[in-house]
Amino acid sequence: MTAARDTLTVWTPLPPERNGIADYAHGLLGGLDGHYDCRAACDDWLARAPEGVALVDPALAHRGAGPRVLHQIGNNPGHGFVLRGLRRMPGVTTLHDPGLLYLYETTGEPAAAIDAGMAAALPGLAAVYGRHRREEGLQSRANHLLFDLAGEVLARSRAVVVHSRFARNRLRLAHGPAATAHVAVIPHFMPPGQMPSRGAARARLGLEQGEFLVLTAGFATAAKRFDWLIAALDMALAHGARLRWIHAGAERAEEYALGAAIAERPAVAAIARVTGYCEETVLDDHIAAADVLVNLRFPSSGESSGSLARAFAAGTCCIVSETGAYAELPRDAVLQLPLTGTPRILGETLRALAAAPDRAAGIGALGRRFALAEMALPAVAARYREVIEESLDRPVAGTALPDPPPLLVLEAGAGLRPAQVAAMLAGRQGRCRLLLAMPDLPGLAALTLDRPALLRGLLPASADLLAMRVQRTPRPGLLLDLQLGWPA
Repeated sequence: MTAARDTLTVWTPLPPERNGIADYAHGLLGGLDGHYDCRAACDDWLARAPEGVALVDPALAHRGAGPRVLHQIGNNPGHGFVLRGLRRMPGVTTLHDPGLLYLYETTGEPAAAIDAGMAAALPGLAAVYGRHRREEGLQSRANHLLFDLAGEVLARSRAVVVHSRFARNRLRLAHGPAATAHVAVIPHFMPPGQMPSRGAARARLGLEQGEFLVLTAGFATAAKRFDWLIAALDMALAHGARLRWIHAGAERAEEYALGAAIAERPAVAAIARVTGYCEETVLDDHIAAADVLVNLRFPSSGESSGSLARAFAAGTCCIVSETGAYAELPRDAVLQLPLTGTPRILGETLRALAAAPDRAAGIGALGRRFALAEMALPAVAARYREVIEESLDRPVAGTALPDPPPLLVLEAGAGLRPAQVAAMLAGRQGRCRLLLAMPDLPGLAALTLDRPALLRGLLPASADLLAMRVQRTPRPGLLLDLQLGWPA
């Protein structure tokens, strides 16, 4: 008879969501399933969970849940339901990116909450550099580098897991030692299972066995410094290097116009290809087939890389920026490039490795040896179990209830006109409540029967009606919950 095991509820996106954290969570669940009866709370009811892991509706995740809860949170809108779940069911949180400003902005969090979160970490910085957002509603890329909104996650979590000392130190500098005392470092795991062989992967992709392949992977963003790589490739080609470049990932032109940047360099365009989004097996083939994976990052907020972990597993040589979490990797396991003069140094490096591919293979073998010792999934899952069990008795901060929106009262009646409502709302923005007050409820009923399209005719175009209800006390009337988009 098998002994009963503790239940672990994991809030996370899962494949087929095109999200590296979804892939990470799928693999991690496979490792944690050796310690717990795992179930995954995911907002996609068609998501793919590992065999033996139950999929539950986030709205019902509290039913049958024990105290062991794990949240996977990243800085994109696909994690909005996880953030809301953390507020309902505190537990351990894996913080894949400490920024979270983009998450809060894209999931409809109140502007006041975002401003408060920016001010809570490094308040002097927010007072000066957050002013244009706070006062003018203007957003910039710099905000996403300068500010993080991790304060709520830190306060509502019994423990927080990050993947590097850099990420932990960044949180500590912004939020202080007391607020980050429960932050633990657990490295990104190496994917379980066997990576494809180089020969088989190249055959499936139609690549010649002898050609030197440079690979980049994932969503194309400006921080991955494709501008540096393209310049480096152009220099290497000009000096006679024979190589090929494939980007195994999707282009997001609104973030970085990769195709246009490639087209500006005809020599690079002749040897480059962008695949679009790759399913996991196709991505594994590209990584196993590559001679070199280039994984640059600047600026860095401490994020880790799933493609880097896959390259370690495949024994593929990795070239990274000497910054953030990448700077913590052993120097014999990867090639680290300084942040100054990167295009020239990278170009020379690629030219040298293309001329002597055995050197790249040797570095890749050392990287794989490092990953087997430090990043194996069973060891990572066991470390997660330690953090989860040690955190069970740790209290979390309560969720402060927001102040209600201001209440405006307008005496209503048969003569109520749009101009009166506009005057009451004049100069206001954001949330507010408007009570159309009546002497009694029969009078309100008569008014709405006489004027069936009452609200449509009364409210200005700037007022979005969020909700309404009939109020009996303390004053009878129709209570409107409004969002004012610009001064009414």
